[in-house]
Amino acid sequence: MFDKAIKMFDRRHWKKGTAALAAILIIISAVLWMNRPSSVVVNSDIYSTTDAMAFFSSLDVTSDVPQVESRNLDGVQWFKAYEQKMAALWFDPQTGQVAVEDKRSGKMWRSNPDSAALAMDQTKGLWRSHLESPIVLSYFNADRTLIKDTNLKEYPTTVKWHSIEEGVALMYVIEELGFQFYVEYRLEDNQLVARIPELGIIETKENLLMELNFLPFMGAAMNGSDGYLLVPDGPGGLIRFNKEGLDLINAYNYPVYGQDWSIPATTPSTRRTPVSYPVFGLNSGEEGYVAVIEEGASRANIVATPAGISTQFNEAHAKFVYRRIYSQPTGQTSSILSYEKKMPYEAVSVRYIFLDQKDADYVGMAQAYRDYLMTHRKVERLDSKLNQSPLQLQFVIGAGESTPLGEKLRVATTFKQVEEIVLSLVDQGVTNIEVGLAGWQNGGDPGNLPKRFPIEGEAGGEQELRNLIAQLGAQGIQISLNDRIDTASISRNNGFSPGDDGIQSIVGTPLIYRNAADETIYLVSPVRNIQKYVPDLIEKWKEIGIKSANLINMGTQLNSDYHPNRKISRLQSISYSLEITDTVRQALGSVKVSGGFDFLLGHVDHMFDFPLEYNFDLIVDEQVPFYPIAVHGLVPYSSGPANLREDQAVQFLREIEYGAVPRFSLTYEDPRMLKRTSYENFFSSQYDVLEQQILAEYEVLSKTGVRNSFITGHRKLAEGVFETRYENGRKVRVNYNNDPYQGEGFTIEPMFYQVAEEEER
Repeated sequence: MFDKAIKMFDRRHWKKGTAALAAILIIISAVLWMNRPSSVVVNSDIYSTTDAMAFFSSLDVTSDVPQVESRNLDGVQWFKAYEQKMAALWFDPQTGQVAVEDKRSGKMWRSNPDSAALAMDQTKGLWRSHLESPIVLSYFNADRTLIKDTNLKEYPTTVKWHSIEEGVALMYVIEELGFQFYVEYRLEDNQLVARIPELGIIETKENLLMELNFLPFMGAAMNGSDGYLLVPDGPGGLIRFNKEGLDLINAYNYPVYGQDWSIPATTPSTRRTPVSYPVFGLNSGEEGYVAVIEEGASRANIVATPAGISTQFNEAHAKFVYRRIYSQPTGQTSSILSYEKKMPYEAVSVRYIFLDQKDADYVGMAQAYRDYLMTHRKVERLDSKLNQSPLQLQFVIGAGESTPLGEKLRVATTFKQVEEIVLSLVDQGVTNIEVGLAGWQNGGDPGNLPKRFPIEGEAGGEQELRNLIAQLGAQGIQISLNDRIDTASISRNNGFSPGDDGIQSIVGTPLIYRNAADETIYLVSPVRNIQKYVPDLIEKWKEIGIKSANLINMGTQLNSDYHPNRKISRLQSISYSLEITDTVRQALGSVKVSGGFDFLLGHVDHMFDFPLEYNFDLIVDEQVPFYPIAVHGLVPYSSGPANLREDQAVQFLREIEYGAVPRFSLTYEDPRMLKRTSYENFFSSQYDVLEQQILAEYEVLSKTGVRNSFITGHRKLAEGVFETRYENGRKVRVNYNNDPYQGEGFTIEPMFYQVAEEEER
């Protein structure tokens, strides 16, 4: 569950020659980096030890016995901190453990296993003491040679408390190590909110806090019941209790919103769908909870460990990373290990939503998360009375091909050809369409970003684009321009300066990667985007008549920026991302994004490349549509292009099962012309070849009739057969098997689907 102790050598001898750091490479571009940054000031709060000490000194905490209602649990007096209609919050002032009593069932949701459960556990040593601690931490020792795991049980810990509104606050002091933690526990709407404020951690000695596992055994359960852990892997994953083959797997432990590419990895990275929503859950077989990281998600990992790996308990929790180890290059093939020196000035908090038996499965968890998004995040539901969702068609206009003689443009679709294709579909009854254009800018994709204009002449130029907007607008069809607003090409008189405008990694180099065509691409600072690029871009779009934009990467990447004049954290990067999407949306009327990061919900009008497939980790037993259940009716979403599916039949049915809108990426020409461009993976995109598939999937979209309707149920009817229920009464069933499925009063053909009305079985 937690990282094992890491032995490090004296700093003079830290290891050299690390492997390739990540899929996105951070390298020194010496010539370009000679252009040093100009002064840009970003106001940000900085953690101050002096402020933290003043905060702790101001706390009116005590070790006295609370003079409130108490009860005996395991021979220890626990005290009631706060009570609401359906729940009561209890705490033990000796150990600092907490518990929430669900008054509906009498269930005690404890931060740590009770004595009866511990008596059945055979765990020894450090892990045994972990089980009895509400906090488990990793710290860097004073001489910086060892990162060690410990807890509040392993070292003498003083616990003090005081009452707060709706709960209790506990201060944990590990004097020997020099750590103090201040944690607020509140009951809000019968839900537990555990929070460490911005100044709620202080280091009084030379040890440095690296990671904090927050309530790591909240509700932890032993094997025996038919329960599971919910993890945010792709659309959702279940780790079943009573799991076998544990010698082949590791605990689930992945960062929310994916890796921060500004921090060079210490181990080789693998390509995977990032965690898009900061949620985990536990179903004990009878009751359950779903937990949402409300603050600190951008520096959190979701950890889930089945019984038998570390202890005899199944558990899931949030791990907050306060300092990260990274590789500091010392040469072209050598590096040393380094670490972040400063503590972040960020609060962290987790909300636990407790569910009774009828709502404790993954469907109930998803519905609780949907309620949370609407209540706490103010995400509004969409109009469920609208007709079918628009079919998403994206066209590749042009792409650049690197040749020995320079860049060569490959035009795969002209604006006139887009019009021809779309109007042909309209004539065949496909009237509900939204169109996106990629590679429209000068030079195609990636072109010479951030320089985009004039619009590529070989595709028809600005006049033909204006004609296309007018012709399709007359049919009620919206056109969006795809834009990699966060990227820039290597400087070619495009106005981009890596030193001024690019994201800087923690090791002092520009953040770059190489695209599919092996071209060097820089990542643009969101601060500079807002200051320098976005305003002019929006004005030009409006002048042309564009009313929507598709922002690529906005929901798939989240990076900090270590530029000395504008350092921003991932949390601040979220704010800038929202400012960009909101600005574009307000100016144009609509904005769509790639990816599914949950902080964008309520700020965008469509999500494409939405996570509908999990990462096939051995630890995950089953994929479930947790995230689609939660957000269907809050935002329309599409998976990857239908014409590029790896398994056409299975992924087509998956999109039907999960309520996704079909999306195609098309070209007029044969895609083989793009094989040396960034679209080299386009093995099938020619419209003439795909026309019948587009018509067929549009027909399916019109039959389901579930646009913006909340998903109210999802179940497995048999192995490979699933049913999704909607609030409008529709039932969508899919059969992934090669044989027909015979249900009660209905049959589903092999590798096919069925839509039933409410009155039908």
